Amino acid sequence: MYGLGFRVITAITRPDAKTVARFEGLSSADLADAMHDANIMDPGIRPIYEPMAPIIGPAVTVSIPRCTHFHLFKLGAQQTRPGDVLVINARGDLTSGLTGGNVCRGLRARGLAGVIVDGAVRDVEETRATGLPVYARGVTPRGGSVYGAGEVNVPIACGGVVVNPGDIIIADRDGVAVVPPAAVDEVLALVEKGKAAHVQLQPVLARGEITNVENITTKLVELGCVIS
Repeated sequence: MYGLGFRVITAITRPDAKTVARFEGLSSADLADAMHDANIMDPGIRPIYEPMAPIIGPAVTVSIPRCTHFHLFKLGAQQTRPGDVLVINARGDLTSGLTGGNVCRGLRARGLAGVIVDGAVRDVEETRATGLPVYARGVTPRGGSVYGAGEVNVPIACGGVVVNPGDIIIADRDGVAVVPPAAVDEVLALVEKGKAAHVQLQPVLARGEITNVENITTKLVELGCVIS
């Protein structure tokens, strides 16, 4: 039986810990540049409290039609291991909170690196006290009912980005990046190239100069800009 729309897949392939650790110290902005702005969640997905520790880890995915499908979310949480990131597509539902302080306390004890919800959560202060990083599209005090359909460990959409189980999630105050394991070497090579270019710019910036301004001016004049 296929179970489309109502299934839990328990076996997924995760990148190894050494691969995930290669992203330590990198920002979502570094990754956005390296991936040509692809695989960056929209800015509606943001930390529910500040300051918040960054998130780095492989994704366990959950897809639910709305935030009231709490028990399906809990089955998704059951599939996590220490260091995982629970990523939920709740279709942007802001009418009820999918998770709150008690659940986040348990997920923190379970060793999760963080939770990302394209939907709403609640209990901000309780969640802050747990120290679990949580990103969401919104916050509401409302709870909801508990049973309903959904899927665990399938490709999902979250914040306008496709997230597959095992994709590497990097989240910080700038936003959330998603890196497919097959692209790790290429993406990290481009990050290093970008960082090297930034290092070369530092002497110019330290002098207060505007970088590349002559070439920019020439191009703008070609496009019809009048500089008087």
